Amino acid sequence: MIRYLVKNNLKLMSRSVTNILLLVIMPLILIALLSSAFNDMMKKYEDKNEIHAGYRIEGEKVSPEIIDAFKSSAAEKGFVLQEYEYGDPKELMNKEEIDGFVVFGDDTYSIYQSDDAKEEGKILEYTISAFYENVNAELMQLDTKSVTPAVEHPDYMSPIDSKDYYGIIEIVYFGWCAIVCGAGIFTSEKKYRIRKKLQVSKLSEFQLYLAKFIPMLIAVSLGILASALLSVALFGVHWGNPILSMIIVLFSVAAATAFGLMFYMIFDNLVVTIIGVFIAVWLAGFFGGSFETYMFSSHPMTLKLLSPIYHINRSLTELSCMGKSDYVVSAILFCSGIIIVCSFIAVLAGSLRKRGKA
Repeated sequence: MIRYLVKNNLKLMSRSVTNILLLVIMPLILIALLSSAFNDMMKKYEDKNEIHAGYRIEGEKVSPEIIDAFKSSAAEKGFVLQEYEYGDPKELMNKEEIDGFVVFGDDTYSIYQSDDAKEEGKILEYTISAFYENVNAELMQLDTKSVTPAVEHPDYMSPIDSKDYYGIIEIVYFGWCAIVCGAGIFTSEKKYRIRKKLQVSKLSEFQLYLAKFIPMLIAVSLGILASALLSVALFGVHWGNPILSMIIVLFSVAAATAFGLMFYMIFDNLVVTIIGVFIAVWLAGFFGGSFETYMFSSHPMTLKLLSPIYHINRSLTELSCMGKSDYVVSAILFCSGIIIVCSFIAVLAGSLRKRGKA
C-alpha cells in the first residue's frame, strides 16, 4: 500500500514540474550572479607565495647582522623584508605596494599595516613579535651567527574560488526549500480529500508520513543533482570528494524535507508552511554563509554554529578546497538530528489531528 502511495505522490509532483525545475535553474542563476560579483573579493583571500614588507633600523642595539639572520630565517617561510632608509612608512606601502612596514627601535618596534593586506599585516606582527621574544638583549650580546629566530606561520584555510564557493552553497540553500516541491501532493490532498480517505485505511500515521517524505526526497534530490551537474558543466565548480559531498547533500535534502513536512503537519496550510520555512531557511542561510561568505562575515561564531546550513556549507567548501573537513561529522549529525526530531513532531501532529477529527 505504501509503495502505491509513494508512486502516486511522485506522479502528483510530476504535474507540478515547474517547482522542481526552480530547484535546478534558480541556483544556477545565483551562482552566475554572485560568483561574478564577488570574484575580486574572493581573490583577496588567496594565499600569497611571498609576503613583502619594508623595514627600517632606528635603534643602535639592533645590528644589521641580526636583521640579516632574521631575513634569512623568514625567507625560508616565504617572508621577504626590504630595507627603506628614508620615506614615510605609509607612503612607502602605497608606492611600493608592500604588505606592511616595521620600524626597529632599541627595545621596541612599530608596525604599519595596509588596509588592503590586513591578514599579511597580522602575519608580519606575529613574525616580528616572535623575533623580539627570541632575539632579546642577552642574545644580541652573543655571536650573531648563532642566532636563529623561530618563525612560525599559523594554519589557514586554503583559498577557494568564488565559483566553487557560490556553486556549492547556493545549491545547498535551495535544497532547503524542498517543501515547494510537495505543493502538488498537498494541493491534491485538499482538492480530492485524499487524506480523509486514507484516515480509514490500516496505514499508520508514520507510513502516511513516509508516503510524502520519500517521494519528496527523491524529487528534490534529483533536482539538486541535476543542478550540481550543470554547475560543473557550465561553471566548472569543483566539488572536492564527490561521494562524500553527495552523502552530505543527501542528508541536507532529507533534513530540509523533514523540516518542511513538520511545518505542514502542524499548520495544515501550504501558504503558511512556505512562509514559515522560507523565513527559517533565510535566517539559517544568513548566518550560515549563503549570502555573505562565512569566511568574511562578522556574525558571532555562536550564531553560525547554530545554523545547520553553516555546518553543511563549511564541510562542502572545505572538501572542495582542502579535500578534508572537520565539519563533515557535525553536518551529518546536525541533519540526522533534524530528520529524527522533525519527523517525530510531524507524525505526532498528524496523529493528534486525526484523533481530533475522529
